Amino acid sequence: MGTEDLFQFDWSFVDQIGNNPFHAMWFFFANGGWIIFLWLAGWIALQMWQSWRQNLYNAKKKFICLSIRVPHMHEQTPRAVENLFAYFAGAHSGNSWTDDWINGKTQDTISVEIVSIDGNVQFVVRTVRGFRDLVEAAVYSQYPDADISEIEDYAAAVPSHYPDEEWNLWGTQFVNGKPDFYPIRTYPSFEDKVSGEFKDPLAALLESLSRLGPGEQAWFQIVLLPIAQGDFSKKADGLVKKLTGQKVEAKKGFLDHLADIPVGVISDIASVAFSSGEHAPPKKEGPKEISKMMHMTQTEKDVVGAIENKASKMVFMCKMRFIYVAKKTVMSNARIVNPFMGSMRQFSLANLQVIKPDFKHVGVNGAMWFFKERRNNERRTHLIHAYKARSMWAGMPGFHLCSEELATLWHFPVSGQVKSPQLRKTEIKKTEPPANIPFG
Repeated sequence: MGTEDLFQFDWSFVDQIGNNPFHAMWFFFANGGWIIFLWLAGWIALQMWQSWRQNLYNAKKKFICLSIRVPHMHEQTPRAVENLFAYFAGAHSGNSWTDDWINGKTQDTISVEIVSIDGNVQFVVRTVRGFRDLVEAAVYSQYPDADISEIEDYAAAVPSHYPDEEWNLWGTQFVNGKPDFYPIRTYPSFEDKVSGEFKDPLAALLESLSRLGPGEQAWFQIVLLPIAQGDFSKKADGLVKKLTGQKVEAKKGFLDHLADIPVGVISDIASVAFSSGEHAPPKKEGPKEISKMMHMTQTEKDVVGAIENKASKMVFMCKMRFIYVAKKTVMSNARIVNPFMGSMRQFSLANLQVIKPDFKHVGVNGAMWFFKERRNNERRTHLIHAYKARSMWAGMPGFHLCSEELATLWHFPVSGQVKSPQLRKTEIKKTEPPANIPFG
């Protein structure tokens, strides 16, 4: 057999197909293509089965809303709330094969919220009833005098479909402007470097929330999904190596190792065939790689340090939403939406992370050209449903926030910096009775 025979290919099957595309499809299906269709049908069936089992599992969950009030005078900074979030990370549980495919078990979430109803501001945690002990233990460990009470879900009292005759709604979901590994501006940077005094970034927001009148409500929500920490830390470490000029070794998959086999065999044959029996001289090493850290500016070094600091903390997958809902006769976006957006800008830094409201896909957008009101009403309905369900799946993709970032965005007001008279606080400090009380 000549060399030219090795490169000959039988194209006679083209004549069998003809010009009819349906004949072509049937030909490929009958000659092995059915395997692909069988695999695809099996994969779809498995996904439908798992979704069905998960829906049954989720339908059995019982949720509660816990209102948390802290003493009026306390000396805790957001560092105490950071410890609280680190405690919440213990809610993560790895699923077994039975949990995933038979029981349909899903990871339970925890939603932390700041709510203003008619100007009365309170901090709320909404989660499954089984996590109540975890939440209370976390809060009491940092705030022993806190008052925790179960309340009705405040969001249930607001209409779920728009347009509505009496109510109107403005809302959005927040997204990040850079990869998740870059952190936002966190609470340590709000401390005065000279005096050490902490300037609470939520003070102005809480003050504006307390100014709402009857018939107005504003809700800020961060839904937390506890996750395994390893993957995020590894990817963050890879970004740090890339920024500092270190070599990043790509992890090979099964197909990569399979492709390396013939290359290795050919290399071994060539080394035997062309070697003279003597050992090959050692390869000369090139110049050693110099880390970029020596030539980085202080700002660039700060960015690397911030990424490393975030990777060292407990991390959650998160979704952030804000909704302002009010009766049409009293609704005023300028009084609450503008101050809220201004407050959120405090946490964005150009060289690190930027969190911004999404108006292109999810948020209520006044700049639409076509069918603006109808499309905005659809968005209002989707937003309120996602908020009430504390959904991790509806809307735009979530992003990762660490315990330090979460404590910056959601923490109890620092004593003396929030003057709002309508902010719910525990006015009376709880103490144990004295041991020498006479009985008789």
